[in-house]
Amino acid sequence: MSEQQQKPNPEEQKLEQPEIPEVINTEPEELDDLQKRVRDYSDQKWNLILTVCGGLVGLICGALLTVFSAMESIGMYGTIGAVLIALLLPRMAEKRVKRSIQKGRVAMMIALALWLVVTAAAMLIKGVPIFTK
Repeated sequence: MSEQQQKPNPEEQKLEQPEIPEVINTEPEELDDLQKRVRDYSDQKWNLILTVCGGLVGLICGALLTVFSAMESIGMYGTIGAVLIALLLPRMAEKRVKRSIQKGRVAMMIALALWLVVTAAAMLIKGVPIFTK
């Protein structure tokens, strides 16, 4: 019986331990001029900006993948550039403006997909072989 008295009940241990309150940062966030301007945009205007910019970036990536990568002087550097732009530019922009740009990413992917479909269709119409031996 002395062993049972020495071992405290786990439920009692939970009650005895003081709870540590979560520290919530209530200080206002330091924003520069660009971040303040972006935060002041309405959701509708911000979504329009994201859609336009994302579409342009998607078209640039598509051009780098199809037009510029076919050139001998640029070649694979166009493909590398397209990948770097598509991966790094949205992340850097999101960190810079401190606002979500997910809709811009979606617009970029849609524009890139449309560019590739139109390019493939143009190749088929011209009779350019897609697969070569």
